[in-house]
Amino acid sequence: KHEGSVYLLDLKLNRPFILICGSIYMAYEAASPNWFKSFLISVYLLELIGASAITALGCVACRILKVDWGPSAPLWFGGYLVVYNLDHLYSDPADSLNTPLRFRWSARLRPLRFVLVCLSAALLLIWPLATGRCWLLVPIVAALGAFYFYSRPIPSTRFRLKNLSYLKSLLAPGVIAFILVLWPVLETGRALQQKEWLIFFWIFLVLTINSLVFDYRDIFGDRLIGTKTIPTLLGHKGTRGLLVLFAAALVLTTMALSWLGLAGVLMPVALTVGCIVLLLSLRAQMQPALLSLFADLLLLLPAIVEFLRW
Repeated sequence: KHEGSVYLLDLKLNRPFILICGSIYMAYEAASPNWFKSFLISVYLLELIGASAITALGCVACRILKVDWGPSAPLWFGGYLVVYNLDHLYSDPADSLNTPLRFRWSARLRPLRFVLVCLSAALLLIWPLATGRCWLLVPIVAALGAFYFYSRPIPSTRFRLKNLSYLKSLLAPGVIAFILVLWPVLETGRALQQKEWLIFFWIFLVLTINSLVFDYRDIFGDRLIGTKTIPTLLGHKGTRGLLVLFAAALVLTTMALSWLGLAGVLMPVALTVGCIVLLLSLRAQMQPALLSLFADLLLLLPAIVEFLRW
């Protein structure tokens, strides 16, 4: 039993389905959606929204720090697409429970994922050459090699990076925040000062909230297969409490940025509303894909506010 939900097994199709408050959500679709809905689902499941949100967040950080985001943005976008689509090409044992929509669409999107991985990998290899930063190829290839084993077991072992006990929820936000904020600054030759570290902390908070919401969504499946995350340790109620603390820290940090003149007055308001909506959505019995979309939209809020300032 899970938050009023009962997970059963369809013996005919050998797939789990979920019984929630008398309504049955099958792990397969009763009818095919129309072409427009199919297009929107495909765009989201192919991680194009997530890649755009991460890239926009990096652009906001660079704009605040007065660093040119142009040389880095294609690498952020392509890197996100490669890492997450490569990850989704491998079927995680908990996918049918954690992300039933992605599980249902995995077969039909597999060819597109493969093409997207190839195109994005080509971008990651060509862009450093085109911008005269050939030395970037070494860390890029090393990072892709490491992230390949995020969900896949390392050969001759059963260990996956995803199995790093309780660190997964914080490790990815820390790495991404470093790539979005500190790396572009270091490329310019500037020393890291208080302003850079403050923006790094701000971006880290946004990304950590996003990460914890995804792990909150996956509590049942992760517990079932033994994946240890902070939400599996704290449970639903404890994770919601932790997210309230992170949301409060994010709002206070954003207010400090606004007071220092690094962000507009609308930024604290927008992120406060965004955090409230996201926290309220955790208490609703929301479909996993919709909850994931809400979490990704939080990443886009800073970019929307900055766009309105231009």
